[in-house]
Amino acid sequence: MVGVIKNIFIDNWDEFEELNRGNVRSIVYKEIKKMLNCGSLDMGYIEFKCEACGEIKKVGFRCKSRFCTSCGKKKSEDWADEMVSRLIRTKHRHMVFTIPKELRNYFGKNRKLLALLPQCASQAIMSWFKDLNKKEEFTPGIVAVIHTFGRDLKWNPHVHLLVTEGGAGKFTVWRKVTHIHYESLRKRWQKLLLDALELNLINVKKQFRKLKNDLYKKLKNGFYVYGKGEVKTAKQAAKYVGRYTSRPAIAESRILKYDGKRVVFYYERHEDGVRVEEELDVLDFIGKIIRHIPEKNFKMIRYYGIYAKNTRHKNKFFKLIDEKVAEFKKKMKNWETRILVTFGVNPLDCPNCGRKMKFNDIVYYGVSVKEKLKKQIFISNEKKIEQLMHDYGVIKGIIRDKIEPVFA
Repeated sequence: MVGVIKNIFIDNWDEFEELNRGNVRSIVYKEIKKMLNCGSLDMGYIEFKCEACGEIKKVGFRCKSRFCTSCGKKKSEDWADEMVSRLIRTKHRHMVFTIPKELRNYFGKNRKLLALLPQCASQAIMSWFKDLNKKEEFTPGIVAVIHTFGRDLKWNPHVHLLVTEGGAGKFTVWRKVTHIHYESLRKRWQKLLLDALELNLINVKKQFRKLKNDLYKKLKNGFYVYGKGEVKTAKQAAKYVGRYTSRPAIAESRILKYDGKRVVFYYERHEDGVRVEEELDVLDFIGKIIRHIPEKNFKMIRYYGIYAKNTRHKNKFFKLIDEKVAEFKKKMKNWETRILVTFGVNPLDCPNCGRKMKFNDIVYYGVSVKEKLKKQIFISNEKKIEQLMHDYGVIKGIIRDKIEPVFA
C-alpha cells in the first residue's frame, strides 16, 4: 500500500520540479527519485522459485532512501537497536540545545555549519563535567542527533542529546551525577556556538560580530537548553531522538487530509501542548519537507566522550545489552523474519503449494545476474577447453614426432 507522502510526490513532484528548476539541491532530486521507485520491479528484484511446483515470486529492491517512509522506518529502528547496544548500563538524560531565530538562516545557507551544533553542545556538557573535578576531568557519554525542523515543519535547527548521568575520571572509574546545572550549560553553549560561527563566517564577519554582541545583550542567560529528564528506557529515547534521521520530517499519522491540492496536518505546540492544525498548498508542503533532506554523507548523529569511536574508556563498563544478544537481534532483522514476526506469514512459503521457496535469481535493471554468470562461466570454460585442446594437440604432436622441439 502506497503511503500518503509518496502519493503527494507521485501526484505533484513533476509540477514542483518544473516551477523550481535550478533551486532544488541535487541530493533532493536523487532521494525523491529513489523514493518514488522504491519496490518497483523495473529497478530490479530478487526472484524466488518453488522447486516443487515451479511458482515464481519477485520481490522488488527497497530504495533505502533517507526520505522513504517505509525504508526509513526500518532504518530508524535498526539505528535505535544499534545505538542501544553501544550504551553502557547507567541512567541517561535527554537534553535539547536550541538556537535563537536570528541564527537559523546561517545554517540554512551553509549546511556544513550544522556540524557545529553537536560539536559545541557536547563541548558545553563535557566542559561542565570536567569542572566538577579538575584533577579527575570526568567524561560523560554523549549521543547527539541534529534536527533541522520544528513541529510546524519550519526551518529550526537544534540538537537532541542523550547524556549519561555520570562520567569516567582519570583515577575514579565512575562518578554518578544526578544534578546537571542547566543555567551554566546555557551560557557555555551560547559562547561556544557564537565563537565557532564567528570563525566560520568569514565573509560576513563584521555583520555577524554586531549580531553576536546584540545576542549577548538580549539573551543574558544564554541560549535555551532544557532537559526532558531521565529517560525511562534508552531504546525509547533512541527512537525519539532518531525518529526522523532516516525519513521525512513528518510522520504520516500527522497528515489529516490530502485532496490533491491541499494538505492538512497537525502538531502539538511546544509551549503549551495545544494541538494546532495547519493547511498548506501541496507545493508549499513539498517545499517545506524536502528542505530537511540532509546532504550526502552528512552525519546527523554524532558520538562524544566515552561513546566516541576511539576512547580509552571503551571496555571499562557493562553494556546495556550484551554484545551476543545484540548480534542475535541483528540477525533476526532479516526480511523473512521481520515479516513472519509482524504478520505471522512466512513470505518464502509458496502461495501455490505451501512448500519453501528458494532463491533463484537477482535481476538488476532488466539484467539477470544468473544468466550473466552463466554466460561468463560458459565463455571462461570455452576458453579453458580451447586451451586444453591446444595443449593436448601439442603434447600428442610431440609424442608422435609431428612437432619438432625447438632448442636454443
